[in-house]
Order: sequence, then C-alpha cells, then structure tokens
Amino acid sequence: MDDAVDILYKKKHFPQGGLPVNPSRAVGTAPAAQDKPKALKELIASFASLAIQPAPPAIEGTPQPPCHLAELPEEILVHILRDVAVADVADFVRLAQVCKRLAFLVTTEDQLWKQVALRSFSEMPYQFRREITWEPVEDDGDAEQRAADSVAETMLLLSIKYTSWARMFYLRPRIRFNGCYVSTVNYWSGGSSSAWNTGAFHLVTYYRYLRFYRSGAAISLLTTSEPRNVVHHLTAELLELHRDGAMAHLPSAIMQSALRGRWRLSSAADHLDGDVSASEAEGHLFIETEGVGRYHYLQNMMHLELQTAGKGTKNNKLAWRGFLS
Repeated sequence: MDDAVDILYKKKHFPQGGLPVNPSRAVGTAPAAQDKPKALKELIASFASLAIQPAPPAIEGTPQPPCHLAELPEEILVHILRDVAVADVADFVRLAQVCKRLAFLVTTEDQLWKQVALRSFSEMPYQFRREITWEPVEDDGDAEQRAADSVAETMLLLSIKYTSWARMFYLRPRIRFNGCYVSTVNYWSGGSSSAWNTGAFHLVTYYRYLRFYRSGAAISLLTTSEPRNVVHHLTAELLELHRDGAMAHLPSAIMQSALRGRWRLSSAADHLDGDVSASEAEGHLFIETEGVGRYHYLQNMMHLELQTAGKGTKNNKLAWRGFLS
C-alpha cells in the first residue's frame, strides 16, 4: 500500500495541477489580457463619467419611464445622499447597489463620509454619561467643551492615522447599536460518582448578552437560554417591565435576570502619563452594571477590547480583558 497514492494520482491525471476541462466548452473561452478583472479602485474610477440611467420600458417599443433622480443637479443629489447618510448609514451604503453612478458617489464623496464619521464618533461616550441606574450623570457645565474636544480629537486622528473619512469610519474602534454582543462559554462539569454513574461529564453552556445604547446605558444578561429565545427580548422596556421578578407569566420573563449598566470607550484621558498616543489609547471598553439578585448594591465591572473577526469588517468582536465583582 502506498500512502502517497493521492499525489501519484494528481501527477498522472492532472500534471499541471489543474482540473480536467470539457473540450466542448474549452474552445474560445480563454479570456484576453484586457478582460482581466479590475482592481476595486480602478472599477469605481471607471464609473466617474457615467450618469444615472432610467429603467428600461416595461414593454419593448413603448416610451421609457421618467427618472427624476437622474435629472437632479450633482449638488442636490449629494445633499440628498448626505441626509440619508446622517439618518441611516446602512441605507446610505446600500444606495451603492442601485446603479454605477450612485456607487461612485457613495464610495468617493469624502464629505459624505465626514458627516457619517463625525456623527458616529460623537455618539461614542468616552466618559460615562449615565449612572449605573441609568440616571444622567450630573453635568459639570463642560458638555459643550467635551463635544468640541471630541471633534478636535477626531480631526487629529484623521491627519495622523487615517487617510480618509471613509477609512476612519471603517477602521476606528466603535460600538455597534444595531444588535447585541453574545459571549458563549462552554465547560465540562463532572457528574456524581455513584454506583450507577461513574466518570460521567456534562457539557454546560451559558451565554452573556450585552446591548449598548447611544445614551451610554447598557443591558447585561447572563443565562443558559439560547440567543433565539433571548435576543428579541433584550430591550430596556422589557427590563423595566420584569424588574424585581414582575410579570413572570410572559414569554419575555427571561429579562427578570437582566441588569442595568453603563458603558464608555477608552481615550487618551485614560493615559495621563502620555506614554500612549491618542490612536493607541482607543479600542478598550469599560462596562459597569448592577449586582446580581439581591446584591444590587454591588457592582460588576467588565473590561473588554474591540477586535476583528472575519475579513469583511473591522472591530466587530469584543475580547475579555478583565472582570471584577
């Protein structure tokens, strides 16, 4: 028996390392050199001179339906795109799928991404804005100054680390508000060592759910219930409804164990000694929540770090750095 038979088979039947080709389909299918796929930047740049095309007529030979969007001046169209970007960045990005002209504007119009980035990072609290019980933190009268400092720091990071507003929105650490973060923990638990059950082990799985709000409030829930039974109940309204074990007969009773809390991201203010740059100081998340059960006077403090999972996005994962109760 030859343990390298797979290598011998490939050398015999596929000497060039390729797959067999049907001869009837191989004639005339080799792409020419100019047909090679373009890089993304080249592809987007080729859309610069294109206009928005109306939809084709429903019946061949009939007049083409009007396209009011194609008749708008460029500055009016950009203004509409800016309003969409400020209202919902997901809808703004999806506009690039409509036609090549909108794909060019969405991708290359840096002033649009400036509005998106400034709005998004102004929503990130770099100081606690709420108490653990969700009451607003007492204002010391410097709210306007803090907002101005946040904008100034964003402008500074643009010049020293990011080459465009779009790259800043894509790469700079930020918390997502269109869902929740789920931590899955598995561990083995030893069974009872009786005469009928020796050496048995049980796989135990539990989940920690975290949801964040732009106001600086947060919800934390530790349970063995699976995400499909929890995620759609993870709201501030249901947390208050089930406070102190109320309404236990409802399907959302899982929220009886949910805890109120607050959150903030790290900034250069966390490194007063100046040994860390502004860009290196970002990316850490601090959460404080109520205590569990009857120990509401205690605190849970979580320290996490924004990391990346997968290739299609950035800063979409939280990694544990510490937990203190």
